[in-house]
Amino acid sequence: MTQSTEPKPVWVTGAGGFIGLHLARFLAQNGCHVIGFGRKEAPGFALATGGAFFPGGITVETMGSALAAHGRPSAVYHLAGGATVGQSIADPLKDFEQSVVSAARVLDFLRLHAPDAPVVLASSAAVYGGGHVGSIRVDAPLDPYSPYGYHKRMVEELGRSHCAAYGQPISVARLFSVYGEGLRKQLLWDLCGRLAAGETDIVLGGIGTEMRDWHHVSDVVRLIHRILPAGEPRFAIYNGGAGAAASVSTISSMVLKAWGGNHRLSFSRQSRRGDPVNLISDPSGVPDGLQLQVPLSRGIAGYVDWYRAEILAEPVGHLRRAAP
Repeated sequence: MTQSTEPKPVWVTGAGGFIGLHLARFLAQNGCHVIGFGRKEAPGFALATGGAFFPGGITVETMGSALAAHGRPSAVYHLAGGATVGQSIADPLKDFEQSVVSAARVLDFLRLHAPDAPVVLASSAAVYGGGHVGSIRVDAPLDPYSPYGYHKRMVEELGRSHCAAYGQPISVARLFSVYGEGLRKQLLWDLCGRLAAGETDIVLGGIGTEMRDWHHVSDVVRLIHRILPAGEPRFAIYNGGAGAAASVSTISSMVLKAWGGNHRLSFSRQSRRGDPVNLISDPSGVPDGLQLQVPLSRGIAGYVDWYRAEILAEPVGHLRRAAP
């Protein structure tokens, strides 16, 4: 009897979001049959991946439909969850449901229907809190101080418990500052929006010296793909950062330079609640071969060009450089 050569299905939750769509496209380019899940329709998913998308959130019904239509997943990347620290502070119950409850549903469904499927859970550097100086090792103490950080920590513990109790192979990626084409929130998005509106005096919150570890999404999806556990059941945690530290002032200045024109940048010296002063990854322990491929300067320039082309719909000939 001839064995089927069709690729086995790989599940990506949050597949209509920023990182999720980039990961789904990467997996499809590497020969995977990608099954996506999200809270609402993702019109670009099928075109980007050739796979199937199930809207309606992470529910027993949506996962059951995917299982019936495509069979058991050979791997699961759970990227669905709350969006930002600010939103979690404004509505902690919603953030809990989107992060903790969705992870619990995925893991329990796999316990019943695909107990051997390896899983990657997306977490956040927010689990470390803001009291760290210098680069943060993956074994550093956890001290989150926002609902977002606490909920990501809960997701990690759910993964640990399912691995210990049921043998599910699970890896965790603690993501730092992920950026790149398609990002529609946070500093780069807000800054480009203000520049597009014609602001010349740009005043940002904080003091500008806050340090972040900036990691282009194309490098992040390579890392997420590589840490998928294989072989024996185990639980492992990885820092999803590159140790590429840059201050908020430096990043903002890069955006202004890439945008062009004359602008003045200053800081209000008033920080938002929940914003840490320092979040820099110590990338030791990350698998070999996952060094940065997109330098920060090229990644920022590429983001500005994406914003101009996709959001402002400027003619291609107006752009100064191609995105990475």
